[in-house]
Amino acid sequence: MDTARLATIAGSLLLASAAFGQGAAPAAPAAAPTTAAGDSLSPTATFAFSPSRGADSTIFWDGFLNGLRGFEHFYNPIGQPIYFETPFNNSGIRLLFLHHEFDDDSQLGGGDVNVAAVQARLALTERLGFIATKDGYSWLNAGILPEDEGWNSIAAGLKYAVIVDRENDFVLTPGIRYQMRAGEAKVLQSTTDEVSPFVSAAKGWGRFHAIGDVTLRVPFDHDEGNDILQWDLHGDYEIAPETLPGFAPVVELHGLHYLSDGTKLPLSVGGLDYANIGSADVSGSTVIWMGVGARYKLSPHTSVGADYEFALTNWKADIMSERVTVDFELTW
Repeated sequence: MDTARLATIAGSLLLASAAFGQGAAPAAPAAAPTTAAGDSLSPTATFAFSPSRGADSTIFWDGFLNGLRGFEHFYNPIGQPIYFETPFNNSGIRLLFLHHEFDDDSQLGGGDVNVAAVQARLALTERLGFIATKDGYSWLNAGILPEDEGWNSIAAGLKYAVIVDRENDFVLTPGIRYQMRAGEAKVLQSTTDEVSPFVSAAKGWGRFHAIGDVTLRVPFDHDEGNDILQWDLHGDYEIAPETLPGFAPVVELHGLHYLSDGTKLPLSVGGLDYANIGSADVSGSTVIWMGVGARYKLSPHTSVGADYEFALTNWKADIMSERVTVDFELTW
């Protein structure tokens, strides 16, 4: 199925979901099942099974582990997991598996990469959080490279919610992460160190929630890495919170712009969000891709998500053809 048809179907699904939801309930957010007195959950958050988390206890100091409460009605993004960071601050782990395919006509000559990883986040205060967003293991099988497997680079950083407006359902959070040159070269993970400042925001309108971010990736060595600007948009809509609580379809859009050339590899394709490989002929190139999927919040502590991503531009000129991402979140 071509990408234009997929994009049309995805847009139609989101519009149909919105229309169905408006017909099933008023435009105002549907009330979640009654929670226990003192519960720290958002009053409009819904979940498949347990609707209550109970009151938060103070551990060491206010906000530690508990982080930023009151925005549990949002649904976390699924696609582009390494750099798409939410503005929310919480503690937990996220188990990830990605299957990414390269177009047969790309310079890599087809093939795929599979990635298994674990992300971790720790709320240090209500607004300040530690994030560990990249690690794991890759199985790389590209046409021009020998089939191999190995460990990924490691990235971690901090973020701080500077604007928290519960009345208007809005959060704005800047942050920064550092990626260490700690992976294995045989899976393209032993490239330059990289620093990536970002700004992330979220806004809710009743049952519809939007999350977006902008990230600048700056390599320490400009010969071995490329300067990259990327952005992400996520939208979710609770189609039937009373009959299907905790479930929302999601539509996501991702963009990546190569700002400079490196000298490490004589390639006209970059490493996208998988690696910063210092390609020599990518400056000015743009890759945009879309994702459609869903997230199911089983309880205040657990959720599962899956989406299918496909390139809208440059699927033959870069490494993005299609991708499937599956995750499982455990939240404090």
